[in-house]
Amino acid sequence: DAETFKNFAYRSLGISKSNVKVLIDSDAKRINALKALKKWLPKKITAPNQFELFVFFSGHGYPSEEEGLHLIPQDGDPMLLEDSALSHKYIIDLIKKTKPRSVTMFIDACYSGQGKDGEVLVAGLKPLRIVANDGYVPENFNIFSSSDAAELSATIKEAEHGIFSYYLMKGLEGNADTNKDRKITNGELITYLQDNVSNEAFVQNRKQNPQLRSNNPEQIIMRY
Repeated sequence: DAETFKNFAYRSLGISKSNVKVLIDSDAKRINALKALKKWLPKKITAPNQFELFVFFSGHGYPSEEEGLHLIPQDGDPMLLEDSALSHKYIIDLIKKTKPRSVTMFIDACYSGQGKDGEVLVAGLKPLRIVANDGYVPENFNIFSSSDAAELSATIKEAEHGIFSYYLMKGLEGNADTNKDRKITNGELITYLQDNVSNEAFVQNRKQNPQLRSNNPEQIIMRY
């Protein structure tokens, strides 16, 4: 998914290769993610309120009672979550320091304690339901998540993509443009994702409903 979204960013979003940071498989360790957020990103966002940032993540997530939802890097361990993973809040706080104009995050991960094929991430560890401080979303952030906190985020095996990632790119290519004005808003995209992802999940006898946390449903995130 990350490899495909990288190429999608070049081709469809018009982002130059020098402005894309890719961390996949063994490169997606916690230290490399921190280097990208603390060292690479500030060199790219060189003036306040001038730059749009897109963040794409495909992998595992997990909740914590203390720090809310976490994304698990390649070397992360749900048993040592605060020490080896990255909380949503921490990632957001690091990005905020660079003062981008807007930030749109696409997260293809579930927080139910299971992976995309239903495997348990940690045997015997009881998953948590969504935590209170997960509502932390700054004014200029738009966070698209692939599922509700208790649901699985499944895959389309024939396409070799997560359901959310597959329809995300389809939607941004223009399929989510409901009124055909060649612009896609947050609201249009989440409506498209909820319709198509939930339908595909239903075919697989699953339940999956993408979520949007944003203060700006009418914000345009894509022109084509």
